[in-house]
Amino acid sequence: MIRSSFVAGLALSLLPINGWATGPKVVVDIAPLHSMVAEVMNGVGEPALLIEPEASPHSYSLRPSEAEALAEADAVFWIGEGLTPWLEKSLDTLAGDAQRTKMMAVEATTTHSYREGATFETHDHHDQGNEKHDDASHDDGHAYEWAGAFELSAGEYVWSFAKVDGDYADPKMKMAIIESDAKGEAAIESEEKAAEDLIKSPRSSERVHGELLTPNDSSAYQLMFDPDRNVTEFRIVVESSGVYTFFTEHMPFEFEAEEHFFKTTDRQDVEPTSQEPDSVDHHNHHHHHGKDPHAWLDPMNAKIWAGEIARVLAAIDSSNTEVYQQNAEAFAESMDELMASLDERATRLDGTRFIVFHDAYQYFERRFDLPAAGAISISDASDPSPARIREIQGLVSELGVTCAFAEPQFNPGMLDTVFEGSEVRTIGVMDPLGVEIDVGLGQYPTLIRQLMSSLEKCQ
Repeated sequence: MIRSSFVAGLALSLLPINGWATGPKVVVDIAPLHSMVAEVMNGVGEPALLIEPEASPHSYSLRPSEAEALAEADAVFWIGEGLTPWLEKSLDTLAGDAQRTKMMAVEATTTHSYREGATFETHDHHDQGNEKHDDASHDDGHAYEWAGAFELSAGEYVWSFAKVDGDYADPKMKMAIIESDAKGEAAIESEEKAAEDLIKSPRSSERVHGELLTPNDSSAYQLMFDPDRNVTEFRIVVESSGVYTFFTEHMPFEFEAEEHFFKTTDRQDVEPTSQEPDSVDHHNHHHHHGKDPHAWLDPMNAKIWAGEIARVLAAIDSSNTEVYQQNAEAFAESMDELMASLDERATRLDGTRFIVFHDAYQYFERRFDLPAAGAISISDASDPSPARIREIQGLVSELGVTCAFAEPQFNPGMLDTVFEGSEVRTIGVMDPLGVEIDVGLGQYPTLIRQLMSSLEKCQ
């Protein structure tokens, strides 16, 4: 049941008196993570929840009771600045003495980079192991993930790779730079085969920070990013004016922090005349780099996080170490059972074509091999551009999409407008936070089951 803001605020303000009477004072940012913490703390105390599920975590203003809870906290568990960019400053100001745990940084967490464009290409869903840097699958058959054609004057340029959220999107990357006689899209097409061969070749010229890159049709560069620097830069020298094509193993936008990746030596941006994929949104890309923060939608991550939550709580409340550990183990077992049951249900949904409101579900999609065809909005749920909407509308007929899902946290009428008169038969609701689920114990597994139930309505 959806709780009113008044009731939610009252409940939170009472937690330091009631819920925190026998255990540490713990604050959690969103409801699914709050449910995991509640499971681990069961029998000891109750955590406080900052953001009720009906609110968008991407942009939120703390109420006085919530600020007070942070100020009194012994421990804070939060997803990370990719989900709640406003919260880091509040933690520094209000919860300076609390033990803070960013779940996206927990060791062994499976993370995925943001997807590009309004439509998604087929990807490898059942990722094996626990990777902090997932490799690009290139399931479209390309050895490269991005290509750009530039009209450059003779001179020197700077190509930079920045850490985002404290880390590089990948520790290294191959790049091929080839001069072309053609222009724009034709230049990319004409040099594509040569670039593919160079990037696939085991031979490459290794380069580190500050070293020189020049157009070269006989070898790709293996760029090594310096883990001790926030930005790794490479010098690019062009001896004569012309068209130059760049083919990169990973999206260069994933390495953008404060500045554009390609600049002149006097720090002026250099934009491509053509690029693939051609749906990259430059204007909104500062919201859309690094790792997708919706990692809680993979139950394997929830299982890993429960162990870390128990470890952190035991460090500040050693008298209840055994309780935390036993609760975490029980939760992990329940996640194994949940994944097994949902795997079986997912096999009956093979071939289902659906579109989501915003790109928040790839962790669920990959875990259960149920890929979405596209998303109306990017991962931070900002308003989609008209071009993005047109791309989605074209996808409906091209791929036979029959379902689209709204979200209760955002404009529910947008999908009706986008798909009016289309072949979409079902406009349902898919919710990454669990608006209609009571917060606390049991909220998280119920949320994951509801995602599967929403997809089953597409049949």
